Amino acid sequence: MKSKALILLSGFMFAMVAGWTSFLFAAEIKLVFRFNDPEAKEMREALDVFEKNNPEIEVELQTIAWGNSRDQFLREIAVGEGPDVVHIAFVWPKDMGNAGGLRPLNDYIKNGNIHGGFDSFVATELTTNKKGDIYGIPWTTDTWALVYNKDLMAQAGISKYPTSWPELKNASKMIHEKTGKTGFGFPMGSAKGNTIWFLANYYWWSNGKALVIEDSNGGYKVGITEKDIAASIEYFHSYVKDGHSPPSMLSVSEASNPIIIEALLSGEQGIAMMPPNMLRQLVEDFETRNPGKALPFVTKIFPGGSAGSKTHLGGRTLGIISHSKNPEASWKLVKFLTSDIIFEKFYTKQFPAQKVLLKNITFGPSLKGYAEQLALARSWGAYADSSAQIGSMWNQVGRIFGDAFIGSISSNEAGVNVIKMVKKELK
Repeated sequence: MKSKALILLSGFMFAMVAGWTSFLFAAEIKLVFRFNDPEAKEMREALDVFEKNNPEIEVELQTIAWGNSRDQFLREIAVGEGPDVVHIAFVWPKDMGNAGGLRPLNDYIKNGNIHGGFDSFVATELTTNKKGDIYGIPWTTDTWALVYNKDLMAQAGISKYPTSWPELKNASKMIHEKTGKTGFGFPMGSAKGNTIWFLANYYWWSNGKALVIEDSNGGYKVGITEKDIAASIEYFHSYVKDGHSPPSMLSVSEASNPIIIEALLSGEQGIAMMPPNMLRQLVEDFETRNPGKALPFVTKIFPGGSAGSKTHLGGRTLGIISHSKNPEASWKLVKFLTSDIIFEKFYTKQFPAQKVLLKNITFGPSLKGYAEQLALARSWGAYADSSAQIGSMWNQVGRIFGDAFIGSISSNEAGVNVIKMVKKELK
């Protein structure tokens, strides 16, 4: 029979061996990846695969809402903090890179064999400043499309889907009058990351206008008038004023708000706007609630004006923080996140920002409108190339529109305020 001392010694030796084994196989490098989309569970599973293939690297997944992500990042880089790899909007890399927050990736791209080469990605101009510094790798791409409930359209007696802004408003009105349901319910709130910014620009662009355009001297100027802005405010506000969009939309800033999603799922709303990942989730939720029932949703392009239908070429970018202590490992993570397996198994609700992968997508009936809208989407162009910061204009336009919607200023005053703001940004 073993003595008590021998048993204790054996236990001690086992603990020592286990501890040394753990030490020997512990990850040498620890990274932080900040992710802003809802698919955190799936992204964690993807990172587990990365860690298995790269046992020397451990990745912590941080999540944050899109509405808070930009300001949070700017606060952190000011004091030398933040994640190693950051998930940001298409239009943020140049501003953040020029401010010293992101690491230029030129050498990594040149020597790191990024999938298909950097030119195989879309919207690379949004990540590259005038000096040629590249501050991000486009990760996913998308645009917004309109989603219609076919059943409510039929009940309202509408056989032709709208192709102009007046037709869209008329369809919204008819749905409400014939069925008692909400017509076009869209976010009109003024919080950071608001949706009205996109709608306003779609309206302006489709009518040949833009907040920022190039001038004849190689610079940039305002490309819209106060009256143009006032007209867009009055158009969108009329949905609530005329009663076919609920007043609650004035307090909703994001298209993913549960109020809108539930209204669509329950058949209480006829028309909505959303990006493709949200539509895919909507379809999944409907099929879960209604097994075997035909899908009532169809996607169509946005209405157009004199210049036709115009939406933004949107998406998400991956960047490496300038003060990351492990840039080589961070680049390895970026390469993994842009690989085929991510979009095939984990990040399946997004469209990849690589031209080759985009060609392989089977859109299917419910996503057909996005395929058509992507062909009509435009880059932010002069918005991103000028000295004006898109993130700042986005937030300020939302606030000014919000003030006009609640009546604290007139639509004409709002137009004047927007022009003053853009001119100030351009300085």
